Amino acid sequence: MIDPQTRHNIRKIREIKGYSQDYMAIELEVSSKSYSRIECGKTGLSISRLKNIAEILGLSAGEIIDFDSKNIFLKKNG
Repeated sequence: MIDPQTRHNIRKIREIKGYSQDYMAIELEVSSKSYSRIECGKTGLSISRLKNIAEILGLSAGEIIDFDSKNIFLKKNG
């Protein structure tokens, strides 16, 4: 089972990229309501579905799981 933090990360990344829930639903070939239920935790989120979402967001599933929005604007030195 995917933890609530990962669902939160999906929503944050989606918002940062400027994608709507409707867009995500279309890409996943589900209804907007079904997608909303995924983000809200009312519908189970399988690893397979997480990988599909990651692909749409241009990330790996691991990057979504480990995402920390506080680090987005930090520059790497060196």
